[in-house]
Amino acid sequence: MSSQRHVRKDSKETDINISPMIDMVFILLIFFIVTTVFVEEAGIKVDKPEAKGDTNPVDDPISLRVTVSNQVYFNGDPVPLSRVESLVSGALSRNRELPVIMQVERNALSGTMIQVMDSAKLGGADKVSVTAVDTRG
Repeated sequence: MSSQRHVRKDSKETDINISPMIDMVFILLIFFIVTTVFVEEAGIKVDKPEAKGDTNPVDDPISLRVTVSNQVYFNGDPVPLSRVESLVSGALSRNRELPVIMQVERNALSGTMIQVMDSAKLGGADKVSVTAVDTRG
């Protein structure tokens, strides 16, 4: 005879279902959020000074456009590829903060795009933003 008790293997373990408790917590959370009253505290009125900066509008960005026919436009004017570097350099000498935006028409040759980008960087542009545009109609 053994003095140990045997536990039956077919005994069922009970688990506590916490889903209703979680649902109740979420309902209470929503209730408290909806019923919360925000108090608007009175304060003093502060007279803020006006900004005394440069009232001139920011210059237009440097715009380069490469067309499907491998033409290059600088701010809307057609230019040869060899002049892009000097034009970008001249524009940046007046305002170093000007952004350089290159618009490349879809189906334009990537080699021309890279040459224009390299010329702009040689002209002093730190960053050149490139965007694809549809061909002019």
